[in-house]
Amino acid sequence: MTKLCVVTLIISILAPQLVNATEDDYQLKSAQHKSLLVAVGCFWCGEQAFEQYAPGVVEAVSGYAGTDGIENPTYRNHPGHFEVVLVEYDPTKTSYQVLIDYAWKNSDPFNGNGQFCDYGPSYKPAIFYDNDEEREIAERYVQETVLPNYPTWKEKDLQIPLLPRPTFWTAETYHQNYYIKNPGDYGYYKNACGRPQRLKDVWGKDVYDCYHNLESSCFENVTNASGDVVEAELNTKGAEEPEAALLPRKYWITIGAIGTALVVIMVSFLVVKKRGEDNKSKQSMELKQLN
Repeated sequence: MTKLCVVTLIISILAPQLVNATEDDYQLKSAQHKSLLVAVGCFWCGEQAFEQYAPGVVEAVSGYAGTDGIENPTYRNHPGHFEVVLVEYDPTKTSYQVLIDYAWKNSDPFNGNGQFCDYGPSYKPAIFYDNDEEREIAERYVQETVLPNYPTWKEKDLQIPLLPRPTFWTAETYHQNYYIKNPGDYGYYKNACGRPQRLKDVWGKDVYDCYHNLESSCFENVTNASGDVVEAELNTKGAEEPEAALLPRKYWITIGAIGTALVVIMVSFLVVKKRGEDNKSKQSMELKQLN
């Protein structure tokens, strides 16, 4: 056997294991847990969608991933990376297939250039697989769930690629749990970006409500990775659904600064005016005394 044949044989054996050859920089909370990597546009919204509404999710982490991406990416510098969410889940309480369903229902499958109001390479949608089993599950989902339920859709128009899973890099701390730490700003951005409305337009309002409402009774039970039907456990962090602020906090700060500046200008104007009037009065009195 030639050296080339030996190398080819080794690669063919190891290839499925080398999809994610570099370790993610996020450690799962338990060796029994698994993780899913998806790109659904803005990672703030993806994080909330999975942590609050998807069953069996332990943690959703905002980050960056891309086969051609640089190492140690940051929000200001991540060429070659998608904005992604790493979804850590308990396979006894959910499954890869269940969570793939949530990924699709939180994406606009007809926009391959971004998602909602966000455009560009960072915001393109994608679903990643770590092995052949996950790839087959994701492929079957499109053929057996998406297309049969939406018969007017054509497969060639669907713009969510299925890609080998690259290395995951955790995003900066201020991006994590953004919907919990800044609910007003987050809610404003989510609505202003048109995410809820577009998802309703694509999937239907009833479907949207099923996948984005803690009071929904659509999924009281789910099938876990072993094929057992279990009670659905949602909202692992017990967070309240964020309510949108009238304006983001940064706008109120700007408005406050402008208001303060206007008050200072007005007070300064009145002080100068008063001094001018006092000087005129003083000069008038002096003229009267001279006369």
